[in-house]
Amino acid sequence: MIYTRGDLAKGFAEADVVLEESYRTPCEIHVPMEVHGSVVSWDGPRLTIWDTTQGVYAVQGTVAQRLGLPLANVRVIGHYMGGGFGSKLEAGKYTVIAALLAKAAGRPVKLFLSREETFLAGGNRPPNTIRIKAGAKKDGTITAIDYRSSGTPGAYPGGTNTSFPAAELWTCANVRTEDAGIYTNAGRARAFRAPGFPQASWALEQMVDALARAIGMDPVALRLKNVPKVSQRRGNQPYTSTGLAVCLTEGAKAFGWGTKPKAPAASADPAIKRGVGMAGAIWGYGGGPPSTAIVKLFSDGSVNLNMGAADIGTGTKTVMAMVVSEELGVPVEKIRIEHADTGTTQFATPSGGSKTVPSDSPAVRAAAADCKRQILKMAAAELKLPVVDLKLSGKEIVSTVDPAKKVAVSAIPAFQRQQMVVGVGYRAPNPEGKVVNPFSAHFAEVEVNTRTGEVTVTRFVAAQDSGRVLNRMTFDNQVFGGIVFGIGFARMEERVLDRQTGKMLNANWHDYKIPTAMDVPVDQATVAVDPGDASNSTNTKGVGEPATIPTGSAIANAVFDAVGIRFTEGPITPQRVLEMMAKKKARG
Repeated sequence: MIYTRGDLAKGFAEADVVLEESYRTPCEIHVPMEVHGSVVSWDGPRLTIWDTTQGVYAVQGTVAQRLGLPLANVRVIGHYMGGGFGSKLEAGKYTVIAALLAKAAGRPVKLFLSREETFLAGGNRPPNTIRIKAGAKKDGTITAIDYRSSGTPGAYPGGTNTSFPAAELWTCANVRTEDAGIYTNAGRARAFRAPGFPQASWALEQMVDALARAIGMDPVALRLKNVPKVSQRRGNQPYTSTGLAVCLTEGAKAFGWGTKPKAPAASADPAIKRGVGMAGAIWGYGGGPPSTAIVKLFSDGSVNLNMGAADIGTGTKTVMAMVVSEELGVPVEKIRIEHADTGTTQFATPSGGSKTVPSDSPAVRAAAADCKRQILKMAAAELKLPVVDLKLSGKEIVSTVDPAKKVAVSAIPAFQRQQMVVGVGYRAPNPEGKVVNPFSAHFAEVEVNTRTGEVTVTRFVAAQDSGRVLNRMTFDNQVFGGIVFGIGFARMEERVLDRQTGKMLNANWHDYKIPTAMDVPVDQATVAVDPGDASNSTNTKGVGEPATIPTGSAIANAVFDAVGIRFTEGPITPQRVLEMMAKKKARG
């Protein structure tokens, strides 16, 4: 796939500095704590599936289609899930196989993949080779970007496109991007926390860092010079909001950017070198319809929220309860949630693409507001006042004109007769002619042991433009989790295939390294940037994916700052560090 705008030759001719470099990113495996699997049971022609999934309705649709069943005959329940990161956005073959076995046996069947099978068949972030040629003026203006990427999605199509950030993240009039997929007899690519974007960031943000150094400009200042005001990739439509510049400035302030990193103590190993680096990012999606929610307000003041969205460990149920609480004034502890069951809950798309809060919380707010409208109408009849003059205040309906005129919600006769009101809410479309995107900027400090090759991330600040933060604890934990993902991508995670047979050689947790608590910096912080997004009724944008996109490239730039070596191929393992240092020494 090729995208072009402007005139590349003209852009490079205008540049004072032109750089060209190739980058390679590793194949990453999802390795969720909970393996993939299903429990299935038939009741005559009806099939019930308990699935480890990020989207019960997606599984329902696929299984019904594969088995030739009406959708109404397939019920999928997915209340809890122990990690998916994109690999559980769709139905797996194991679910269909389990259903066929259960039908033949006349008994329920439980079928879960082994740990090794998840490495081989659960999907991956495909490896990419990316070639970038870019030019910039001495004042920091980026004049041209030529970006070419190829990836290996296994034996299946899709999953290798990485070029979106190259055409969108920084202002540039002359751009050409190209994506290509190369089929291999290996595991398939699957959506993996910001699919395509960490690979793009690894290349693009190292190139931007190199351009800044080549013209003698601070990397943050160069990026601030090129913050886009419109979506260049999508016909120059305006963003609903963009907090990228604030992420850069406030993140830099929180990190102490521009001050020299504190040198190791005099007693420390002299082989240890410190460096700092940063990177910016955009995530390509911002949520939208469809989503439906139902809120039931009972006469005793308790609430039931019914929605189809999965809670994939991100605190979805907590956040949605808080939205209902804010709209109705009901304490969170009095709100009960039913979710992720195609037999009893409302339709929602799978929880992926950082869409759950911006897609589903507006539907929840709309359903709660529908309840409030009905209660106000009942109170207006009781108080003989216009609905527009009433407001819900805690457990009472109060007149805005004469506060002495009020009635307790529980005392409204019509409400007592009805016993509950039911509100239905739908996700409205995003504003027409505008695009919704979250942004971020990450800042890293590292130590590189030049004797052992070990890289340690000692300090990290992540500034995130994700719109309004509904719950700071879940927001922070999402960001910290994204940092962990980025550390794995930058430092250790890599699928290793045998050159002769194509067999994966490290399909286990012993040989496939993922970050542990020992790899995460104790000193890490988040900066929440709220630019007042107006794309939906909760003013929210996603955080799950933009929280991991620039982490790896920020670390790579920090390693360069520490030892003066540009690690274009990831991950930055001790072996690669020692090899590159030996090559640098040999060159003199």
